[in-house]
Amino acid sequence: MLLVGFVMIMLIFGLFSWIYVLNERHMETLLKEQAKSIADQVILVRLWNAQNKERIEPVLSVLSNRKFSYKWKMVSKKPIGTENLPENEFQSRAIDLFHSEPRDVYRIYEVNGRKYFEYAGPIIMEEPCLRCHIDQGYRRGDVHGAIVVTIPMDEAMQNLYETRRTLAFSALILLLSILVLLYFILNGTIIMPISILKDALSRVGKGDYNVAIDIKRNDEIGDLAQSFNQMVRDLRNKEKQIIRSEKLATVGKLAAGVAHEINNPLGNISLYAQMLSQKIKDGEARKKLKIIEEQATQAARIVKSLLEFSRQMEPKFRKVNLNEVVNKTLEILQPQISINNIKVIKNLDSGLPEVKVDPVQIQQVLVNMIKNAIEAMSEGGTLIIETRRRDGEIEIGIIDTGEGIPEENLSKIFDPFFSTKGVGKGTGLGLSVSYGIVERHGGRIEVESEVGVGSTFRIILPLGD
Repeated sequence: MLLVGFVMIMLIFGLFSWIYVLNERHMETLLKEQAKSIADQVILVRLWNAQNKERIEPVLSVLSNRKFSYKWKMVSKKPIGTENLPENEFQSRAIDLFHSEPRDVYRIYEVNGRKYFEYAGPIIMEEPCLRCHIDQGYRRGDVHGAIVVTIPMDEAMQNLYETRRTLAFSALILLLSILVLLYFILNGTIIMPISILKDALSRVGKGDYNVAIDIKRNDEIGDLAQSFNQMVRDLRNKEKQIIRSEKLATVGKLAAGVAHEINNPLGNISLYAQMLSQKIKDGEARKKLKIIEEQATQAARIVKSLLEFSRQMEPKFRKVNLNEVVNKTLEILQPQISINNIKVIKNLDSGLPEVKVDPVQIQQVLVNMIKNAIEAMSEGGTLIIETRRRDGEIEIGIIDTGEGIPEENLSKIFDPFFSTKGVGKGTGLGLSVSYGIVERHGGRIEVESEVGVGSTFRIILPLGD
């Protein structure tokens, strides 16, 4: 604002100074025209006087000098009388100049604080003038001297000062108006949005990723607000990914240790239950041993899932067509799809480029997600599988018309052991394992869901080289 104000002051000062100079020059032009008009009238009277052999010039000079504010005088370096000699250097130089270049000249001078405009025009010898000056050696067309007109500039200077004051006052009002208008414009378009952005950045710096800037404008500030909001969303997603990765790593280590510790005891329990069942004849006892064996087997299956979860094997990348992986996965799960009366719609991009992935692991992810979709449509429904390319990425969409996921659970579905299924129906590791696999491929999983409408899972993988 200070810089803009300084520039505006310079511009306005320059503009009004130029206007003042133009006004001053105009005043000088008017004074020159006035003085020239007086001089021309005096010359005409002089010619008439010479033509009619009258001597009214001195009387005319006295009367005009008394009646009007201006004074005029005819001067020459070879006058008939000494009263017509030049009074100052300006008049002498003017006469010398007229001999080489007969054009009028003027000057502005000051005496006792008062300014005067002094004009000098050439006096050219005409035929009637030679009657008096022929003895001095003049011929027709010679420069005899100068007609000098002196005009006090009190009134002109007063008008000029008034103009200067008016210009200064106008410049001040204009400057203040521009600065006030500029302040409100800048405050509304730049200062306030930047202040909002600064506060939002401060909140983000303190770890609050639920900040959003509500600025909708089609300019750079609007683009900045949108970029900021996108940055916050990305940070929020990255934070979730980091938390999930830490959870997966921590739970993976814990799961590996627990699995190894309880795997052998579970095997022994199952083995001894089978052995006792063969030796005992009591039917009730054998039923109880059967329950022990089934529960031990269920526990062993959970331990196996823990071991698979804890291993997190590095993917073996090779170029594959994801449409083929999708089709193979659907073939594997076709029995479950048919039994549950699920209608499958495939929208696969035929121009999908090959991408470097581990097809086995990606198939595992698809199996986990499609099975979840099937289980969410217990009374039948529609399963849509789609693939497409978008902005250097490959997207696999899995859309179901199932029961949906409550909003409060959306942030937890990738957490290890989190499950909305009944007891004994799942370990809560499927989506966690899938998330880890996709993350190791440099991708991400996006979820949208509405209770009673269905869910959409999008597996997004980088296209790569």
